[in-house]
Amino acid sequence: MGNTFDYFENPNNDRIDFTQLALSLASDYLSVYYLNMKTLHYCEYSIVDGGQDMKVLSSGDDFFADTKINCRKLVYKDDQENFLRKINRETFEQVFASGESFTLDYRLVIDGVPTHFHLKTIKNCQPGDNHLLVAVRNVEKEFRARQRENRAAEIYNHIATALAGRYEAIYYVDIITDVYSEYASSEKYARLDVAVEGTDFFDETARNMEQEIFPDDLPMMRSLMEKDHFLTMLEKDSIISITYRLLIDGNPEYMNLRAIMPENDNRHVIIAVSNIDSSVRRESELKTALVLANKDALTGVKNKHSYLTLTDEIDSQIREKSDVAFSVVVCDINNLKQINDKLGHIAGDSHIKEACQIICCIYKHSPVFRVGGDEFVVLLRGSDYEHREELFDQIRTTVLENKATDGPIIATGMSDFDPASDSEVNDVFRRADKAMYNNKTELKK
Repeated sequence: MGNTFDYFENPNNDRIDFTQLALSLASDYLSVYYLNMKTLHYCEYSIVDGGQDMKVLSSGDDFFADTKINCRKLVYKDDQENFLRKINRETFEQVFASGESFTLDYRLVIDGVPTHFHLKTIKNCQPGDNHLLVAVRNVEKEFRARQRENRAAEIYNHIATALAGRYEAIYYVDIITDVYSEYASSEKYARLDVAVEGTDFFDETARNMEQEIFPDDLPMMRSLMEKDHFLTMLEKDSIISITYRLLIDGNPEYMNLRAIMPENDNRHVIIAVSNIDSSVRRESELKTALVLANKDALTGVKNKHSYLTLTDEIDSQIREKSDVAFSVVVCDINNLKQINDKLGHIAGDSHIKEACQIICCIYKHSPVFRVGGDEFVVLLRGSDYEHREELFDQIRTTVLENKATDGPIIATGMSDFDPASDSEVNDVFRRADKAMYNNKTELKK
């Protein structure tokens, strides 16, 4: 039976209009069942082997009885109950009487693999015709494609949700017309008197800033959000990122504004605003903690930990044969124990701070470290290193003057780094420390 015929005949000599079958097969249906709803007789037709000929694959006297048997053999077990509940004579009679189409998606097991199929019924519109077309199509490729699309949409939604959670608001701005939309995710940001949509982004932003921006940051934000300046910066750097403070419930909170142009879109700008207040304050706290960890609580100069950190850095430079030049000055306060025992630790602490002030005033350009209760180290580099001899004479002269006025008596010793013999800072420190003890003895005479 080739395509030269305009109709097909089944074993019962029932005529099948070719156009009806063509309509069913136009969507690439795998099989079409020509079902007589009065007698339940059916024939299964299909175009096979990639040709154009319509072939009779099977026929029978009870479509629903045979379908039930085939269901148990071919339909995927998880779909069998639903399949039999919907593919039965009662359901089809209702469909036939209404003249509406009926569809069902289910899976057949092909080569051991569940494969998606789609079933559709088509009623012959000719009066008195008892036939119903049941067309079956393999939709596995379409199902997989939909799965991929749904997965992509799901991933996109996850990303969008994550971004929405990160940003207080996202603005989509048409830089030609200045029309914009605002997408806000934060409850407290939504409390600000800012429009959700608008027709003049830069003008409305300028007005809102006067009320909402922390006063100290207002001049900077006025300049940034001036349209011509904003677009010039964006064109130059491709991205704008700036931190400022926004007044929320009357309190300044740190915000970050990031602006970019979408790829291949020169007409729009995406501006995202995120609240970074907690991270900025946490970073500030960490910096403060780091400073305190390297600072002597009593005198305010650097502590022993900071001294050891710096000597490690210099030792690395020495090992790398870098051009290193420095001197070490060791200072030790005389008679501190006697002051503590006689006048108490408050007086002793005051004496330590007075001595530290003398050292810091003379060595103004060098780090001073308190490395013990009464011991300080100064590491001379730069201008203090170049004038080390005169500065050392100055501190010793001050100490001699203090002997006559009951000021702090500080024993001192100094040594220069010798690249020919010194392999680390501690070599220089030991010589300076020895010189300090010699001076300490002299001062006690």
